[in-house]
Amino acid sequence: MEPIDLLRKILQQKSCLVGIGNKLRADDGFGPYIIEGLSQKGIFPEDDLLVVEDVPENFAFPISRKEATNIIFIDAIFLEAPPGTVVFGPLAELEGIGQIVSTHKLSLRLTARVIEEAGKNVFLLGVVPSSLEFGQPLSPEIKSVADNLIALIENLARAPD
Repeated sequence: MEPIDLLRKILQQKSCLVGIGNKLRADDGFGPYIIEGLSQKGIFPEDDLLVVEDVPENFAFPISRKEATNIIFIDAIFLEAPPGTVVFGPLAELEGIGQIVSTHKLSLRLTARVIEEAGKNVFLLGVVPSSLEFGQPLSPEIKSVADNLIALIENLARAPD
Protein backbone atom coordinates (compact mmCIF):
# COMPACT_ATOMS: atom_id res chain seq x y z
CA MET A 1 0.00 0.00 0.00
CA GLU A 2 1.31 3.45 -0.90
CA PRO A 3 2.20 5.63 2.13
CA ILE A 4 -0.50 8.21 1.35
CA ASP A 5 -3.16 5.48 1.05
CA LEU A 6 -1.97 3.97 4.32
CA LEU A 7 -2.12 7.36 6.03
CA ARG A 8 -5.65 7.92 4.69
CA LYS A 9 -6.77 4.53 6.02
CA ILE A 10 -5.20 5.17 9.44
CA LEU A 11 -6.73 8.63 9.77
CA GLN A 12 -10.19 7.19 9.05
CA GLN A 13 -9.75 5.07 12.19
CA LYS A 14 -9.38 6.28 15.76
CA SER A 15 -5.82 7.61 15.86
CA CYS A 16 -3.62 9.55 18.23
CA LEU A 17 -0.92 11.82 16.78
CA VAL A 18 2.16 12.38 18.92
CA GLY A 19 4.64 15.16 18.23
CA ILE A 20 8.16 14.44 19.41
CA GLY A 21 10.97 16.97 19.52
CA ASN A 22 12.52 20.02 21.05
CA LYS A 23 11.23 23.31 19.65
CA LEU A 24 14.45 24.99 20.77
CA ARG A 25 16.54 22.87 18.38
CA ALA A 26 15.44 24.11 14.94
CA ASP A 27 13.97 21.26 12.87
CA ASP A 28 13.79 18.94 15.88
CA GLY A 29 10.62 20.95 16.58
CA PHE A 30 8.94 19.43 13.50
CA GLY A 31 6.70 17.07 15.52
CA PRO A 32 5.39 19.67 17.98
CA TYR A 33 4.87 22.14 15.10
CA ILE A 34 2.66 19.63 13.23
CA ILE A 35 0.60 18.90 16.36
CA GLU A 36 0.12 22.60 17.12
CA GLY A 37 -0.95 23.22 13.52
CA LEU A 38 -3.44 20.36 13.58
CA SER A 39 -4.77 21.50 16.93
CA GLN A 40 -5.75 24.84 15.36
CA LYS A 41 -7.71 23.02 12.63
CA GLY A 42 -10.13 21.42 15.09
CA ILE A 43 -10.36 18.14 13.16
CA PHE A 44 -9.09 15.87 15.95
CA PRO A 45 -10.16 15.76 19.59
CA GLU A 46 -7.55 17.56 21.68
CA ASP A 47 -6.93 14.33 23.64
CA ASP A 48 -5.74 12.70 20.41
CA LEU A 49 -3.06 15.34 19.74
CA LEU A 50 -0.08 15.16 22.05
CA VAL A 51 3.24 16.97 22.25
CA VAL A 52 5.67 14.86 24.27
CA GLU A 53 8.71 17.02 23.54
CA ASP A 54 11.89 14.95 23.69
CA VAL A 55 10.71 12.49 26.35
CA PRO A 56 8.20 10.15 24.67
CA GLU A 57 9.00 7.45 27.24
CA ASN A 58 7.26 9.56 29.91
CA PHE A 59 4.01 9.17 27.96
CA ALA A 60 4.23 5.47 27.02
CA PHE A 61 1.68 4.20 29.53
CA PRO A 62 -0.88 7.03 29.13
CA ILE A 63 -0.70 6.60 25.33
CA SER A 64 -1.04 2.83 25.65
CA ARG A 65 -4.32 3.32 27.57
CA LYS A 66 -5.89 5.54 24.91
CA GLU A 67 -8.83 4.18 22.96
CA ALA A 68 -7.04 4.88 19.69
CA THR A 69 -6.23 1.97 17.39
CA ASN A 70 -3.28 3.77 15.79
CA ILE A 71 -0.50 5.90 17.22
CA ILE A 72 1.43 8.12 14.81
CA PHE A 73 4.73 9.46 16.09
CA ILE A 74 5.80 12.62 14.26
CA ASP A 75 9.51 13.31 14.53
CA ALA A 76 12.71 14.44 12.86
CA ILE A 77 14.74 11.46 11.62
CA PHE A 78 18.27 10.69 10.55
CA LEU A 79 18.30 9.24 7.05
CA GLU A 80 20.73 9.30 4.14
CA ALA A 81 18.44 11.59 2.15
CA PRO A 82 18.11 15.29 1.42
CA PRO A 83 16.64 17.57 4.10
CA GLY A 84 12.87 17.73 3.78
CA THR A 85 12.53 14.07 2.76
CA VAL A 86 9.39 12.63 4.38
CA VAL A 87 8.85 9.00 5.32
CA PHE A 88 5.76 7.29 6.67
CA GLY A 89 4.98 3.74 7.67
CA PRO A 90 4.86 1.24 10.52
CA LEU A 91 7.64 2.13 12.95
CA ALA A 92 8.96 -1.44 13.21
CA GLU A 93 9.21 -1.77 9.41
CA LEU A 94 10.97 1.58 9.02
CA GLU A 95 13.46 0.73 11.74
CA GLY A 96 13.97 -2.65 10.09
CA ILE A 97 15.34 -0.91 7.03
CA GLY A 98 18.24 0.11 9.23
CA GLN A 99 18.70 3.51 7.64
CA ILE A 100 15.90 5.41 9.35
CA VAL A 101 16.57 6.52 12.90
CA SER A 102 14.52 8.91 15.00
CA THR A 103 16.49 11.66 16.66
CA HIS A 104 15.05 10.06 19.84
CA LYS A 105 15.80 6.46 18.85
CA LEU A 106 16.13 4.60 22.14
CA SER A 107 13.28 6.29 23.96
CA LEU A 108 11.02 6.04 20.91
CA ARG A 109 11.63 2.29 20.47
CA LEU A 110 10.95 1.59 24.16
CA THR A 111 7.85 3.74 24.08
CA ALA A 112 6.59 1.96 20.96
CA ARG A 113 7.08 -1.46 22.58
CA VAL A 114 4.86 -0.53 25.52
CA ILE A 115 2.20 0.82 23.16
CA GLU A 116 2.37 -2.19 20.82
CA GLU A 117 2.01 -4.57 23.77
CA ALA A 118 -1.28 -2.78 24.50
CA GLY A 119 -2.48 -3.89 21.04
CA LYS A 120 -2.02 -0.63 19.18
CA ASN A 121 -0.43 -0.02 15.79
CA VAL A 122 2.54 2.36 15.89
CA PHE A 123 3.57 4.45 12.88
CA LEU A 124 6.25 7.04 12.21
CA LEU A 125 5.83 10.18 10.14
CA GLY A 126 9.34 11.55 9.88
CA VAL A 127 11.25 14.29 8.10
CA VAL A 128 14.96 14.63 7.50
CA PRO A 129 15.99 17.89 9.23
CA SER A 130 18.03 20.65 7.70
CA SER A 131 19.31 21.97 11.03
CA LEU A 132 19.26 20.88 14.68
CA GLU A 133 21.00 24.02 15.89
CA PHE A 134 20.05 25.09 19.39
CA GLY A 135 18.11 28.33 19.70
CA GLN A 136 16.88 28.38 16.13
CA PRO A 137 13.30 28.05 14.78
CA LEU A 138 12.25 25.56 12.12
CA SER A 139 14.19 26.11 8.93
CA PRO A 140 12.09 27.60 6.10
CA GLU A 141 12.38 24.35 4.12
CA ILE A 142 11.12 22.13 6.95
CA LYS A 143 8.42 24.64 7.93
CA SER A 144 7.12 24.47 4.35
CA VAL A 145 7.13 20.65 4.44
CA ALA A 146 5.33 20.73 7.80
CA ASP A 147 2.67 23.16 6.55
CA ASN A 148 2.04 20.93 3.53
CA LEU A 149 1.73 17.87 5.78
CA ILE A 150 -0.72 19.66 8.06
CA ALA A 151 -2.90 20.43 5.02
CA LEU A 152 -2.57 16.86 3.74
CA ILE A 153 -3.49 15.33 7.11
CA GLU A 154 -6.46 17.68 7.36
CA ASN A 155 -7.68 16.70 3.89
CA LEU A 156 -7.20 12.98 4.48
CA ALA A 157 -8.89 13.12 7.89
CA ARG A 158 -11.91 15.00 6.50
CA ALA A 159 -12.24 12.78 3.41
CA PRO A 160 -15.18 10.39 3.42
CA ASP A 161 -14.34 6.69 3.74
